Amino acid sequence: MNKTRTSIDYVLPTLVLVFLLIYTYAKFFKHPYTGFRIDSRGDIFQIFVRQELEPALQIGDHLIEANSQRWEDFHADLRKTIFDDIQPGQVINLLVKRGDSQLLIPWKSAGPNAGEVLDLAISEGWLGLFFWFAGTFALLTLRPKDERWRLFIAFNYLTSIFLTLGSGVSFYHIWESAILLRIVVWFCIPVYLHLHWVFPKPLGHLPAYLIWLGYLSAGILSIAEWLQVLPQSLYFIGFLMAMMGSIVLLIAHAIKQPETRSDLKVLFLVILIAFLPSIAVGIFGGFMADRLGQFHPWISSGALLSLPLFPLAYFYAVYRRRLGTLELRVNDLLSSYLFMTLISAIVLPPITLIGIQFSSVGATVILGIVAFLLAAFIVLFGYSPFQSVVERRVFDIPLPSKRLLEIYSARITTSDQLPDLVRVLETEIIPSLLIRQFVFLQPHSGTLRVLSKLGVDEAQIPKEQDMPALLTQPGLYRSPDLADTGQPYSWIRLILPLKLGEEINGFWLFGRRDPDDIYSQLEIPILQSLASQTAIALSNILQTERLKNLYEANIDRYEQERLRLAHDLHDSVMNEMAALMMREDAPVFSPEFQQAFEALTERLREIVTDLRPPALTFGLKLALEDLAEALSERNRDKVRIVADIYADAERRYPDKVENHLYRIVQEACGNALKYAHAKNIRIAARLSREKIEIIVDDDGGGFKIEARPSLDNTHASKHYGLTGMHERASLIGAQVDIDAKPGMGALIQVTWKSKEPI
Repeated sequence: MNKTRTSIDYVLPTLVLVFLLIYTYAKFFKHPYTGFRIDSRGDIFQIFVRQELEPALQIGDHLIEANSQRWEDFHADLRKTIFDDIQPGQVINLLVKRGDSQLLIPWKSAGPNAGEVLDLAISEGWLGLFFWFAGTFALLTLRPKDERWRLFIAFNYLTSIFLTLGSGVSFYHIWESAILLRIVVWFCIPVYLHLHWVFPKPLGHLPAYLIWLGYLSAGILSIAEWLQVLPQSLYFIGFLMAMMGSIVLLIAHAIKQPETRSDLKVLFLVILIAFLPSIAVGIFGGFMADRLGQFHPWISSGALLSLPLFPLAYFYAVYRRRLGTLELRVNDLLSSYLFMTLISAIVLPPITLIGIQFSSVGATVILGIVAFLLAAFIVLFGYSPFQSVVERRVFDIPLPSKRLLEIYSARITTSDQLPDLVRVLETEIIPSLLIRQFVFLQPHSGTLRVLSKLGVDEAQIPKEQDMPALLTQPGLYRSPDLADTGQPYSWIRLILPLKLGEEINGFWLFGRRDPDDIYSQLEIPILQSLASQTAIALSNILQTERLKNLYEANIDRYEQERLRLAHDLHDSVMNEMAALMMREDAPVFSPEFQQAFEALTERLREIVTDLRPPALTFGLKLALEDLAEALSERNRDKVRIVADIYADAERRYPDKVENHLYRIVQEACGNALKYAHAKNIRIAARLSREKIEIIVDDDGGGFKIEARPSLDNTHASKHYGLTGMHERASLIGAQVDIDAKPGMGALIQVTWKSKEPI
């Protein structure tokens, strides 16, 4: 059975090719080279060879008969021929209608001539070979051999036969070509509609009886065509049904299946650009036909060079998912072809028009040099941006794959937090690799934490006890043909551990991938390099988080120590001092001692308040107002401190948030008083449900700040307080902005946004 199918695989394309070559031969060697061309109505619309015989044939003459053979009889019978067996130089008696009169014109058969041969050569018939090649390539190389595979082959072969027969040979009814053309059209209807029903994905279940009914109807209509019992123009309606039905089905796919729009976008764009030169030539030629003269056939021929994009577009759209590692090469080919076609459609018409204006040899040479330099300039500076746009917007590849490692390395150096690293993977790297199933796991406290997942359910994600078995073949491609679909993790195609030395700090699990789930041996080392870079970045992020947690723990211990010290001072020292003055046997102290004792007691109260602000128990608003009031009393007659605190309701925030924000404001005010010697300080705050905004503004001496303070430059800049503000803000997810200049005061703004409704 397999040998039989293999034989058919080679015999079928051979038979189709032989058919194309036979009728291509008939087109050129059985064509009656009369020296003029007639349209389907019998009107003369092109004369290739001018003759001296009178009366002369003119464009617009309507042919009535030739050598007593009537045009109407020829046109009515698809098996009749006209100008048959006419030898070069033989005189043909043409009876034509010109205006209201009839003329008998002796016309000498021109035989093969350059104009007529060129006219045949630049027709669309040669495009059939490209459709034949697309169908043959799919037949011999692409798998699986499913319904869409068979329909795609039939689509290409029928289209190739239609183009070959319809490019001139059928007009003169050579070798039954006119009837065969109509038979092909009737079979195009079910094939075209069936293909576009299942491409890119089936629109739904199509009953078998409906499919057979379509092909049976095509067969009956074909028999009727062979017997010539149908109106001759009916096949135009059939062709229109095939084309319009296909377009309607493609639009239905785009509406009902949003996931197919990427493939359809490529198809529509490529077809549009493929026909753009022909459209441009048609418009240009319509207005300038009289001036183009002998250049018109060559321009038309050049415009047809873009039409091979049409079968290539269908091939790419249908089998993009199965091209494997060839996809990027095909992308480059399409980008190059699209670029050259677009540039040709834009540049060639004006250059041709200029060339017509200057017909001298020297001007032509200069124009050719200018055109070459212009084309070189456009290619040199325009192709790379064009390719980037096509890859990003048409092929949906966010990053250029050739620079993937370089770009990823640059991206992760700025990703100092785990969400940033995951975001780079999800939005740029994984989509650029056309991966549709992906899981990023991290060992965490004896379990596996899911950092990122794409196209995978929770039940499909391995647990920690499953990883040893899965890691028996790290870095090796697991073919879907060998996978046991009954296993929960059969979707995994590739497993890459994120190793730093001997330590594993993560896993990458890759599954389904466009176009065919294949991870080639050339790509796996690149993926492993990406994994190694990720392992380093993840290790740095984890180390940073550990340091942050350690610092936060130190801050918490520091706050607890401040609280303990405040309690000791308040409950022990201050109570003992108060009790000391109230003892009955206490000596009588001098007024100076009494004053010093009271000042010491007041200072202890200030220290206790700084260590544990009691107003913070009642909320951040009261605490900030109390801080401003306490600083004003402490620095009376020296500094003016104003608090403008607005809260849209009496609400509380997390204790840690309120405490760190209070400490930041306290530090800012302390710096303004101690170092900047400010005379005016303003504390402005807006406390809302979603966020907190606090501004501390002073008119002190200011300072020079070039960058955000960090632990690395603290000793160099000696801005210890500013570094503490930033670190406290980081612990609660807030942001601190500092605007300061020497002699112009300082403004410190801290903003905190709530992740959950308050």
